[in-house]
Order: sequence, then C-alpha cells, then structure tokens
Amino acid sequence: MSTSPTVQRFIEMVTAGWVTASLHAVAVLGIADLLADGPRSADELARATNASPDPLRRVLRALAAHGVFAEREDGRFEQTELSGFLRDDAAGGMRSYVLFFAGVVWSSSWVHMLHSVRTGGTAFAKVHGAELFEYMKQDADFATVFNEAMTVGSKRTAGEIVAMYDFSRFDTIVDVGGGQGWLLATILAKTPGARGILFDLDPVIEAARPVVAKHGVAERCQLVPGSFFDSVPSGGDAYIMKWIMHDWNDEDATRILRNVRAVIPAGGSLIVFDRVLPERVTPGNRLLQNSTLMDLNMLVNVTGRERTEAQFRTLLTGSGFRLVSARMVSTGLGVVEGEPV
Repeated sequence: MSTSPTVQRFIEMVTAGWVTASLHAVAVLGIADLLADGPRSADELARATNASPDPLRRVLRALAAHGVFAEREDGRFEQTELSGFLRDDAAGGMRSYVLFFAGVVWSSSWVHMLHSVRTGGTAFAKVHGAELFEYMKQDADFATVFNEAMTVGSKRTAGEIVAMYDFSRFDTIVDVGGGQGWLLATILAKTPGARGILFDLDPVIEAARPVVAKHGVAERCQLVPGSFFDSVPSGGDAYIMKWIMHDWNDEDATRILRNVRAVIPAGGSLIVFDRVLPERVTPGNRLLQNSTLMDLNMLVNVTGRERTEAQFRTLLTGSGFRLVSARMVSTGLGVVEGEPV
C-alpha cells in the first residue's frame, strides 16, 4: 500500500475512533489526575486503577504517539499539555466532555449513522428507543454526565462571550435554557447594573444555586423552572440562548422562538450563541471541520442542526423576528442577533 501523506491522512481519518476510545478509557480510569504529581509507570497506574498493566501500557503508548502523555526513557509516563484536558482538578479540564461524547450511550449511535442519512431520524432513538431528552429521564447517570459536559462547555465559552459582547445596555437578561447558570452568572458578574432570569427545567436549574452564589450574583439572578416549549418568562429586554437552537429541528426551534416573541418587548434583543455555517465550505479549515462534524452530531444524536445565516433568517422571520446580524467569530462561536417585528 502507498505510504503517501494523502494515504496516511486517510488512514488516520478511518482510525480516528480508536484514538477517541483510548481517550475514553484513560478518562474513566482517571490517569491524567494520577500523573498530576509526576511520572509513573504503567504498573503503578494499573495498581492504582485496578487495570491490567500490559494493556494499560499499550493504551498509554498509543496516546503518547499522538502527543497525549509522554513516554520517558525509563518507561514511565508523564503529562503533556493535551493530557491536561483530561484532568478533573485542572482549570479548563474537559474530562466530562470525553466521558460524554466518547461514552457508550452517545458513541453507539454513530455506528447507525446510515439510519439517519436514509430516514432523517436520529440514530440515537433507533438505538435507545427514545430521543435524547426523553432518554435522560430514564437514565439518571447519563443525564448527570450530559449536564456535567454542558457545564464544562459553558465554563469554557462564558468568558469568551462576555469578552466579545457588550451586555451593559440591558436591564434584565433572560437566559432561556441556561442550564446550571455559568453563562448568565458570568455576564451578571461583569455587568453589575443588570439583573438576570435563569430559565430551565426544574432538576437542572436547582444545580444553578451554588453557581450564582459563587459568582456573587444570587441577589440579582432569579431562577425560574419550566419548559421553553410551554412558555418563557417575561420581564427581560434581552433574551439569550446558547447552544439551544442547534438541538432542535425547525419546527421545534420555531415553537421556542415564538414563545420568546410572545414576551419580548418592542426594542428588545434576541441573542443566539450558536454556530453559523457558511453557504459553502472549504477544505483545511479546522473550525469548519469541527462545525460540520457537530452538525452531523445533531443529525445522529439529536433532532437539530447547525444553520447558515440564510437558515437563521428563515427561522427568525417565521417566528416574528427580524435578523439583525449573524456572524462567526475566530474561535468558531456564532452570534445571531434578532429583534421583534
């Protein structure tokens, strides 16, 4: 077989799932945290994690070849910048992301991706017998992993959002589907003149109480339980949604937006933080690679999609809004702004 760079790149794409599975294995075992104090041998790590030494060494060796961990001359393994993302105790740690995306529940859907391509339905429902948010009502452990992963994502992007967007002109900011409140709490901490309303399902929103307290904004942040398919709290002049629209097909997304439209005042602002895809993609752009793969993730595991500016315009127009702007920033996060008409 040819060993040209193109062939090698293709092989890497075919076998990328093996790297993902290896990351999941060491994330479950907590290897990165065990290496926080210095290098350790595979035997030592195996004893600490109740694993078999030789198989564990082989996994660590493969990940070291990819720059995750490093193998020393004496055979011990040590941390790298990449393995730092697997730590639970480090700022910016993404272990929950790996446990979620590479875990059995989520990854098993990808084996049946062809079902989604042929039918338009989610492979997740085919495999698990229910769509994602219904399934989580039955599997509390998976729901916990899901919420932890979403919180990791919110922590990572909250600072980015407040750095690029000025919320100071708003009096009351309503975070629709705001989860455990990291984004809204970060916004309020930087915008001391504003108040906030955090809106999400009851079991999720209860976990926000320590978050808003930690940020020192509990007195300015009202926690309201409920479903955005039924209604949305009134009283805001800004309604924000982060990573909500992409979870839903156009019909469901329109229902959510119309509930926002029913309460948003004239002159109010709708701000959606989601990916904004270009009409045409070009190869080699890592942000587009990530965004288009996330679009497939929505196809396979949820009922939604990533959207282009034109698709957002159609969605907002059908919900009683006018699209003001839609842009993608350099980190890959999209900002879509609308106003009621």
